Amino acid sequence: MRKRRYRIVNKKRFNTFLISATIIIAFIISLFINNNKAYSLTYNEPFKEIVINKGDTLWSIALENMPYDYDVRKMVYEIREFNNLDNATIYPGDIIKVPIKH
Repeated sequence: MRKRRYRIVNKKRFNTFLISATIIIAFIISLFINNNKAYSLTYNEPFKEIVINKGDTLWSIALENMPYDYDVRKMVYEIREFNNLDNATIYPGDIIKVPIKH
């Protein structure tokens, strides 16, 4: 049996096909890898916006806005998650959303 040899007749069309196929494959892979949270103005949970003043901390804000018999550490965590904060650093003038707990 002889090996069949292939010959590229139109190099421009072949290169266009390769580039297009590579872009489509990369796009499909990025759809599956990209798992960022979708940000929207609609929240399932009610919240209130608070303007940060000098000396405010997430801990103090959590203490002021949490219900009775609620863990302050859990409230700080929920505030961080609600605002997509990497750490607990906040600055005067920032506006954060605090979930309203009943």
